[in-house]
Amino acid sequence: MIDSSHSPSESFFNGRLALNTLLTLANSALLLVVIKWADVVHWPYFLAAASAAVIGFLEPRKGWVLALLQAAFLWVGYTFFTPAPTSGGDRELELFCLYGSIFLTFLGSFVGGILKRASSR
Repeated sequence: MIDSSHSPSESFFNGRLALNTLLTLANSALLLVVIKWADVVHWPYFLAAASAAVIGFLEPRKGWVLALLQAAFLWVGYTFFTPAPTSGGDRELELFCLYGSIFLTFLGSFVGGILKRASSR
């Protein structure tokens, strides 16, 4: 079945993707703050899964680009722009939250895209 929302003449980079990119970057910054702030993995994982599902729902065909962008933003932001925790336990928790959130970003955007395509039939 051909999806009527995706025409062959439509450019890959369009205004809708640009707007969703800004939304993804803002959400990635919020997720990075939550990763640094959280005492448990539940909040970062919940936010990562929910935001990734929204990414997939907003861009069912191009969500992979936004997922890559969010994952890269999280890793670069955490690695180069946040201070390292002083205790080993805090560092392990933050890294577990970070890499788990990156994994959930890809998984959630995939599931969100499937849900969007299934609901538009």
